[in-house]
Amino acid sequence: PEFMVNKAYYCVEKFDINANPRIHLLMEKGDTVFFHPLLIHGSGANRTKHYRKAISCHYSNAKSKFIDVEGTIQERMARELEAAYKKNANKYGLSNGELKIQDLWRWKSRLIKDNSS
Repeated sequence: PEFMVNKAYYCVEKFDINANPRIHLLMEKGDTVFFHPLLIHGSGANRTKHYRKAISCHYSNAKSKFIDVEGTIQERMARELEAAYKKNANKYGLSNGELKIQDLWRWKSRLIKDNSS
């Protein structure tokens, strides 16, 4: 279906697309748009033969620590991400061994420091 929710879009699965107003953005090739993380947004199916490129940035304090998600509402998301990376382990340069969500966050994270002060 055209308005099917992608994996990892939690709490949106029962969203009634027809009961909520939508705003369409007319964009040209190469345009960029930024969304607040709590804004439900989407682009529909990619009907071209080309890849759709996206960047997702998350900011947090460098002193942040990973919390164990086992037994929480986030556990389902963690297991799905682990499964996706295991399926493509070679593509990402990972071994097929045991892979946990905290390992993925460490692998994907980059520390950025502001030395201007």
